Amino acid sequence: MTKEEILQLASAQGLLPPFNHPEEKVAMQILDAVYAGGLRMIEYTNRSSNALDVFSAMVKYADKKLPGMVLGIGTIMNAKQAKQFHKAGAQFIVAPTLSLEVGAYCSKHDLFWCPGAGTATEVVQAHEWGASLVKLFPAEVLGPTFVKSLKGPCPWTKLMPSGGVTLDENNLAAWFKSGVECVAIGTQLFSKEIMQEGNMKLLEERVGWLLSTIAKIRKENQL
Repeated sequence: MTKEEILQLASAQGLLPPFNHPEEKVAMQILDAVYAGGLRMIEYTNRSSNALDVFSAMVKYADKKLPGMVLGIGTIMNAKQAKQFHKAGAQFIVAPTLSLEVGAYCSKHDLFWCPGAGTATEVVQAHEWGASLVKLFPAEVLGPTFVKSLKGPCPWTKLMPSGGVTLDENNLAAWFKSGVECVAIGTQLFSKEIMQEGNMKLLEERVGWLLSTIAKIRKENQL
């Protein structure tokens, strides 16, 4: 998929959740559950020693079993990591920080890049360096008001809050009303019941609820 198509998909579903699990079998179960819930784009994070191996297996699994599923990698801190996971099949790159060398690699390979930013200057800089979407982090500190303020002088910015977005409908509504493209929900979505106890039915239901709730918020507010 092109960068534009990936951005359209992220915006359409309104949700880009990050997760990590070191066990391949469980990672596949998670993919099955979110896919059944309606998700077609997800971020696996580079937060375990075997992340590259697990991600490579996920890509092969999705290609065979989950048509239309777009897999990307998060927590990418340098160009070396970006290259490794890109070669393994990552269709997009996400990071908590803004790195010129990662941006240069993604631009060279026409790869969708979503770096992290915490100020207006960083958000604009990220777009100038080739970011298709900018991850606002930590979103809990910045809040929806930050987005509204930034969208005034910079309405063209594409933003995704991460860290502070919850499953509460009022919280979700506040973020989407502020003008974000999508939201990232990690630990609240992938809770202990799911990650440690293996309740994949709960994960499927949560994803389905989130997607329908986001759609309802947008419809009610004509977003």
